[in-house]
Amino acid sequence: MGGSSTTEKSKKKPVLDGHPLHIPLTGRGHPGGSHDSADKHPGHISKTKTKPLQSKSGAIALIPFFQGISPENMAYIEPCFQEYRFRRGQYLFWENDPAGKIYVIKSGRVRLLKSAASGKEMVMEVMVPGQICGGTTLFGEFHRSGAQAVEPTAVYGMSRESYDYLLEKYPEIARGIIKYLGAKLMDAHDVIISLVSSKMESRIAAVIVRLCENHGTATGDGILINIRLTRQDIADIVGSTVETAIRIISKFQKEGLLATVKGRLLIKNLDAFVKMMKTGG
Repeated sequence: MGGSSTTEKSKKKPVLDGHPLHIPLTGRGHPGGSHDSADKHPGHISKTKTKPLQSKSGAIALIPFFQGISPENMAYIEPCFQEYRFRRGQYLFWENDPAGKIYVIKSGRVRLLKSAASGKEMVMEVMVPGQICGGTTLFGEFHRSGAQAVEPTAVYGMSRESYDYLLEKYPEIARGIIKYLGAKLMDAHDVIISLVSSKMESRIAAVIVRLCENHGTATGDGILINIRLTRQDIADIVGSTVETAIRIISKFQKEGLLATVKGRLLIKNLDAFVKMMKTGG
């Protein structure tokens, strides 16, 4: 259902594999959750975050700034969203494209890509069902990053025109958007503070905690992070050398805090990483 435009996007640049992930170090602004998600204990594992959404109404209900809308009004909002499907490697939009749609992910995963000064494209975030993609449409004219399907992905998209109409018709949406953008700003502030004030062990611990929250599955042996990460990926996330990342991850392994299972991290003691994150290492 992506149409010819999505086919053109998939041909525009080669599919990217193996790029580093940048995971926001706080969960406060998680787009697929409620505004009070920041009050949960760090390391809270949701068993529903990565499951495909079953209905359009269910997807829309997860968007924070629509959560105060009455069921009657929600019936008018639902037709504003259309379903789009993307193959693995297709782009929903490119960095600096006009911000014409906002999406909520129904199934699959989407990664946000940002061009560095060197010209390299880095993965800023991996988004899962229930999360918002293309949020720049809420306040800007152009997308500040690109968005690419990591796997076959379905999304519900709403045009800027529909968004402007709903914003005028339902003022309570504007209040929800202010809260949402405020939470995202606080997330960015926390990331900056963490990068300049925390020890490297604490930075890596914070990333592990958020990976568990957003991509973790509880098992009998611990929490399995459902994303393959190389040591270089982790180094790029926290701004260290790969040698430093290898040394710290090896230290965690020797202490029995984590293990590696088929290229994925298995976190055996999440509480220890939460404590490390809070104390700065």
